[in-house]
This record gives sequence, structure tokens and C-alpha cells, in this order.
Amino acid sequence: MRSRQVILLTLVYFFAIIGIYGFVIWFPTIVQRATNLPNMAVTLLSALPYVAGLAAMIWNGWHSDRTAERRWHTALPLFLGAGCLVVAIRLSSHLSLAFLCMVIVGACTTAFMPSFWALPTAILTESAAAASIGLINSVANLGGFAGPFFIGYLRTLTNSFTPGLVFLLVCMVFSGMLALLLHVAPMRN
Repeated sequence: MRSRQVILLTLVYFFAIIGIYGFVIWFPTIVQRATNLPNMAVTLLSALPYVAGLAAMIWNGWHSDRTAERRWHTALPLFLGAGCLVVAIRLSSHLSLAFLCMVIVGACTTAFMPSFWALPTAILTESAAAASIGLINSVANLGGFAGPFFIGYLRTLTNSFTPGLVFLLVCMVFSGMLALLLHVAPMRN
């Protein structure tokens, strides 16, 4: 529990989970408020980030395995998601472009996972990795409460989703930066 690497892995996942759950819980509401479409249309539109996320997760995991690189394959989707969130906020008056950016944000929230979950075994011994994965997952999943809570709190406080989305993008950038601080030994063939 005092290992710098385990603490970093836990923080990477904690801040990424804030972004994931903040997005997952509030995206349908954001789409509903922006479009005033019926519930079925909102549901179908809200599914698009996850379809894109499936493709992004498979490709990123495959590419990470092929290149044997984990840190950048974890950080780049988080950075890309945060960047698209900035663009979506700035282009909120252009609904179709903002929506496209939000689809990319949703895809990026899952795309980092295959390379992230390969990191504990790349960094730690087998027995330490097994115990650490449980710790990382249980502690970091507290971000699943923090993300939606803070978006709701900031939405109530400001009557706007923008501060909450800025909070998510800051957490995603912070998560990516922490991933780059991890020390991963080169993989042996």
C-alpha cells in the first residue's frame, strides 16, 4: 500500500473513473436538455459513445499489445477525451459538432482501460500485482461517486453543465499526466 507505483496506479484510475462515471451518468441528461428530443431518440443518441468506445477500446488494446507500450496508450485517450471535451464546451452552440466531440469523449473514457489494466502486471511482481489490482479497483472506484456528484453539485450551484464538464476534463488530464509518471520496465521477448 505504500508503493509509489501502486499509489500512482490508484490515482490514475481514480481520476479516470471520475471522468467515466461523470460522463456516463450525465450524458443522457445533457443530450436531453440540449435537444428536447423524445426519450427513445435520446437513448439511441446516448448509445453512440459506447459503440465508438467498443471500437476504440479494442483498437487501443491491440495497438498497446502490438507495440508493448502501456503508459502512452493509457494517457493519450484521456488527453484526447479532455481535448474533445474542451472543444464540445466551446462549440456548445453548434449542436452537431459538440455532439460529435462528446461521442469521442465517451469513446476515450473506455479506450484507455486495456492498456491501463496491463500496467499492474508490467510494473509489479505477479503476487503484488494480484493484491494491488484489488486495492486499485476498490479505492479508485470511489471516483464513481465523486464524478457524478460534483457534476450535479456544480450544475445545481451554477445552473450550467459547463463547470462540471470542466471538472471532468481536468480530472482526465490529471489522470493522463499521472500515468506518464509510472515507471514501466521494457517488456522482454
